[in-house]
Amino acid sequence: MFLHAGSNTVIKKEEIIGIFDIDSQNTPETTKKFLRRAEKDGVSEMAGYDLPKAFILTSDKNKKRRVIFSHLSAKTLAQRAEIPLT
Repeated sequence: MFLHAGSNTVIKKEEIIGIFDIDSQNTPETTKKFLRRAEKDGVSEMAGYDLPKAFILTSDKNKKRRVIFSHLSAKTLAQRAEIPLT
């Protein structure tokens, strides 16, 4: 199965590690550092051109990680992926 994350971005569901909400006021500093590092390492990408509301952390069978920013909410992405939110 696949998850459509917005625009032309499709992710294999088995590669999804987690779906996370981006709320600049409540995002912990460690998450912000992680996201800056992912951008610096070149493993982040945008699923579309709108401001992101969530990000998806993935890892493929070769342990290559990606951080995909989506304009869709974490709740919408989780519903599409049939993953319960905690």
